[in-house]
Amino acid sequence: MGGVIGDGTGGSGYMDYKNKLLVTSISQPVLVWNKKIPNTELENFKKFIANKYKLPIKSYWDLHKWSVEKFPDFWKELWHYFDIIASKPYIEIFTKTGKGFLDNTWFKGAALNFAENLLRCRDDSPALICLDEFGNEETVTFAELFEEVKRFAAAFRKQGLKIGDRVGCYMSNRKEAIFSMLAVTSIGGIWGGPLPFYSYRSAKKILGTMEPKFVLTADFFQEYGEQFYPIKDLKPIAEDIPSLEKVIIVVTREETSPQDIQNVPLSITLNDFLQSGLDTEGKVPDLVFEQLPFDHPIAINFTSGTTGVPKGVVHSATTLLAELRDFVLHINLKKGDRFFNHCPVGWTLWDYPLPSLCLGVTQCIYSGHPAYTRPGFNIWNLISKYKITYTFLATTYIDQLEKKGIVP
Repeated sequence: MGGVIGDGTGGSGYMDYKNKLLVTSISQPVLVWNKKIPNTELENFKKFIANKYKLPIKSYWDLHKWSVEKFPDFWKELWHYFDIIASKPYIEIFTKTGKGFLDNTWFKGAALNFAENLLRCRDDSPALICLDEFGNEETVTFAELFEEVKRFAAAFRKQGLKIGDRVGCYMSNRKEAIFSMLAVTSIGGIWGGPLPFYSYRSAKKILGTMEPKFVLTADFFQEYGEQFYPIKDLKPIAEDIPSLEKVIIVVTREETSPQDIQNVPLSITLNDFLQSGLDTEGKVPDLVFEQLPFDHPIAINFTSGTTGVPKGVVHSATTLLAELRDFVLHINLKKGDRFFNHCPVGWTLWDYPLPSLCLGVTQCIYSGHPAYTRPGFNIWNLISKYKITYTFLATTYIDQLEKKGIVP
């Protein structure tokens, strides 16, 4: 993908683009793509199923029909196709436990860990590329990601996190959120939280619903050019959630003083928190992955609140298999590809891309708004510069950029 057309001022390049749009909108629709790409993972999987089950599967719809009619076999084959790491094998793929739609159990008897599967890549290729609206960039390799998760998990264990405990996150799209989420799920904890730009009242409601033992946050972030200071909202949150034991604060600004931290009840800086996880020799203990049922909860994602009080939707480790199906069969992601994610913690789309880590896919995480621009800086240029393979953008963002004369 190249740069942008125009400079945001509505110059001739932008007018040419608008004219093309107009012509497209009033002319007869034309077929723009009708090419089958060989050797995609979907094609490989289709051939594998056809050969194994001796079936005349020729098209996508043949495979789809089989996957619906023989859905236990379909999900069993995906389990093995993706080489799911499990300490105990399943004894039954699908068990109906009642009359309701949700009354069922998948992969009964299996014991595994969500984070262990995501952390299977441990080489020196980039796992995370961290970006923001200021133009900062930081790369974290898969080997470094594993070590960071180990540090975070050691601290959470030392501070008393156990299976089933909740950890809330009130933070923008930062690397520390990913480190923490993987550490928490390695222990069997449950992750979730509000959007970072929610007011303290809204954030407190969501966090209070979770009843977290810990809350992870940062002192500052910028979204669409507007500066936010979550640290100023933490005092009432910490005072009003009885389950809370620690507020872990990522300090990002020199202007944040020790007194600012101390003003927050139960507060501890991230550095001090991580230091607490070291053993008596000053080393980080080994990372232990708790082995849990396939339906053990890993995350709570909250609805937007447009239809009433935000409702927490619990997701289990079963999402691992469904998301790998999407990434491999539908998007054809593979090692070395790059997934651009602008969604902050609090959106279900924040944690949706994370299972692609186990494929060796780099997560390009952007702490900022997709429609934010300044001279020489916009999301299309980021997507071009970092050679992004896949992203998702709401049409409203694309429309906002087009109105500024910024198009791919």
